[in-house]
Amino acid sequence: MDKLVALNFLPQEQLNLAYSHEKNELHRYRWLALSFLPIDPPVSRLMKMISMECVQRLRNVQDVAKLMDLVACTEELPIKKAPPFFNKNRQHFFVVDEPMGRKFLERAEEAAQETYAFFDWLLETNATPELHQLLFRFVTQKKNEHSIIKECREQWKIGFTEPVARYKN
Repeated sequence: MDKLVALNFLPQEQLNLAYSHEKNELHRYRWLALSFLPIDPPVSRLMKMISMECVQRLRNVQDVAKLMDLVACTEELPIKKAPPFFNKNRQHFFVVDEPMGRKFLERAEEAAQETYAFFDWLLETNATPELHQLLFRFVTQKKNEHSIIKECREQWKIGFTEPVARYKN
């Protein structure tokens, strides 16, 4: 409990943290949608739908920021370098086989769990009544998001055949 008392952020800090974190989530889900597009369009569509929910959450943060006269906390800043998940040294951008797809989905599940924990932490440390409802909704949505991605990972490509094997005939 002592940790929570010591970790109260100003509203502009919480808005900025929520906005920037969700912006990174948006980029990650868009990247996943593209990565799965050639091998599994349904998973790609799922990731695209989750990215659209990220866009809605970003709008919600902006709306609350406007109500609190803290719009500057959600303004777009120029990106100086690419986010770390856009590693140009990776061997493949697209998912090309089952092990790679499983690894991507495992990482997506881990990231969804971390994001849920992050927003839960923001809610627990919140001292601004105007942000409570927003953060509470985010926690609920992020918990559901994690469950969906976990289920997707658990059910992904049972009996998968590699694309190369399909084209050898």
